[in-house]
Amino acid sequence: MASILPDELLSSLNDLIQCRELQIQQLACLIANRSHFQRSKVQQSDFPGPSNLVLHGTEATGKSLTVNALLQAIDYPSAVVRSKECITTRHLLERTLTEVQNALGESARSIDGRCESISAFVVQLQLLLLERQKKFILVFDNIDRQREAAPTLLPALARLGEIVSTILIPLNPSPF
Repeated sequence: MASILPDELLSSLNDLIQCRELQIQQLACLIANRSHFQRSKVQQSDFPGPSNLVLHGTEATGKSLTVNALLQAIDYPSAVVRSKECITTRHLLERTLTEVQNALGESARSIDGRCESISAFVVQLQLLLLERQKKFILVFDNIDRQREAAPTLLPALARLGEIVSTILIPLNPSPF
């Protein structure tokens, strides 16, 4: 299978994550574009990738490791939020804004990190990403393990695809 990733990058990822070559290549095809690795004048924002990805599977199969390693390797601007560490929806939204602001570094606008609602979160996120030319990827790890989540949280996060590329990583429910 021809890969969008350069051979040396694919080899280093395969050394880090054993037996996941196909998944790495498929994920790279969905979130990266060939122009990112070539010296062409095509910008990342010209690539129409999916706005939302849902990576699901049983616990401890390497979903988070694969996504994190790939995002670091291809050097895309991204933020990873560990949802199960957040107690309430407000906590998750505020943590997400903090992670996005940290990922953007010094170029980030100064915002009020308080979010009373999902609507306020969307406004704050748009302000942070207002002048971005590149695609920004937001990863919600273990999103189905969010404590005290509002019933509208997952549908609202799915709508974030209109602003930013979103990767949701839930766990499959236990069969027992």
